[in-house]
Amino acid sequence: MIKQFDKAGLKELNNQLKKQEKLIQKLTKQLQDGGTITSKKPVQTQEDFVSETVLEGASTTVDSIPAVGIARDDGRIELYTNEEENDIISITPTSYVHETQAKIAVPSSYFLDLRGIYVDSDDQRYTADVAVLHDIDGNTITLANLDETNNVGTAGPIAGGRDQSGAFTASSWIHFFFIYNPVTGDVSSLSSASPTAPTLPTGYTFFVRVGTAYFTSGSVLLRSYQMGDLVTYNIQWVKWDSHADSANESIDVSACIPKTAKLIHGTMGLSAGTTARKMRVSANFAGAIWAGALCNAQGTGDVSFGVSGEKNFTLPILASQTLYWSTETSHDIYAVGITGYTDDL
Repeated sequence: MIKQFDKAGLKELNNQLKKQEKLIQKLTKQLQDGGTITSKKPVQTQEDFVSETVLEGASTTVDSIPAVGIARDDGRIELYTNEEENDIISITPTSYVHETQAKIAVPSSYFLDLRGIYVDSDDQRYTADVAVLHDIDGNTITLANLDETNNVGTAGPIAGGRDQSGAFTASSWIHFFFIYNPVTGDVSSLSSASPTAPTLPTGYTFFVRVGTAYFTSGSVLLRSYQMGDLVTYNIQWVKWDSHADSANESIDVSACIPKTAKLIHGTMGLSAGTTARKMRVSANFAGAIWAGALCNAQGTGDVSFGVSGEKNFTLPILASQTLYWSTETSHDIYAVGITGYTDDL
């Protein structure tokens, strides 16, 4: 959280920093004179004071011994009995100090060059140059150069596998996460039926959803590719050689987009016929947000190659996993295909 300070607030912050500096100087002199320090709270530097530090799950008893604190890249502070780092002080895994990343102004679900890649029927791979993860309290941590592959066939909860012991349900959506263990510094992946509340493996407290893939009726992952929040796959025809029975008739697209999708991408046109015809798809029953096409009929459409008079469209998802369409006639010559979606990551 970035705090806004007026003139008085800046003056107060400066006073607090001066007090902090005096305390550090006093404690440093005490150590130099052979004294010891016993405290249940971390001694902060000026930089740490501004960005804040947190002591998680500290033990109720801390032995009083002289120590040197060494800051590590992942935010942890390791304690040694001398500056040569020869003798590390043993600390229980739940009682180390790490930064909360409070000075970082970007939110969780921030990514750079995020990609989701189908590997095989059980494995999905996700990479990112940068990703911001969060814990259940809203603390965030920024990780770089992530490259994790998840196997949805591995029983869990387990890092690199799913968050449940039983297999995922066929014909359902699977959500994928980056996860992080702040004690060991391990980065891994997790798959879950939940887009918001995965069951994390022991020790992993930071997570962020990075993508979604469809688990088909054959209990295999649908082949897809993701760049950023855009997911694409081979076209799925939700209507072929068909027509709408009424204006703005609903189309179930639950096998094409997850509930987390915010945009749907597709194409429409004529699958058959010899006469130009009109059709349209819309985002709601009222047909207020729609895309239309005047389709020529210069040739019969083909499931493998496309439709006659093809028109691509992108529409917002206003009704969960639902699209609407209208056709000029009741002839079974119309088609609607879905090519992907934009996920709400």
